[in-house]
Amino acid sequence: MRGSQLLSRIVAAALACASMQGAACAQPADAAAFGKRVYHDKAVCSYCHGWAADGAGEGQSSGGAADLRMTPLTRAQLIEVVKCGVPGKAMPHFDEAAYGDKRCYNSTEADLGTNTPPLPPGSVLSQREIEAVVDYLLAKVIGRGLITREECVEILGERVRSCADYPSGK
Repeated sequence: MRGSQLLSRIVAAALACASMQGAACAQPADAAAFGKRVYHDKAVCSYCHGWAADGAGEGQSSGGAADLRMTPLTRAQLIEVVKCGVPGKAMPHFDEAAYGDKRCYNSTEADLGTNTPPLPPGSVLSQREIEAVVDYLLAKVIGRGLITREECVEILGERVRSCADYPSGK
């Protein structure tokens, strides 16, 4: 296949995918890994929610974040919370323009005043990154129950001695 034909097919596939808003597009094999990286490294969700997303947070956090392992929220609801934050709470909004118009909870910053969710302490996220974080949580965190030794090793590495404090999931 010539280069121009290949390029044409790639562009056609991308346009078809975009026109369906990603619904029928195949997710890359490492989609959960990408979401995990965004959760831990870019958005730093682990600061408040903890490395295991159990709401424990890191030592310096004030605690009190949602236990994402036990959340009853749907994918759409989780995307909305990550994108829009939670008015009146510490949960930040990761969509930079969330309250510039009424895309979030049909409210603007002027409507919410001091109850407007804060911007994140780190970086805002693209829609793709927001969805990746939520898909990671759905695939690897939500509904998993108690933290296991194997999960600790998977996330923190084999050299972390505190992983031995968790029960084996085997």
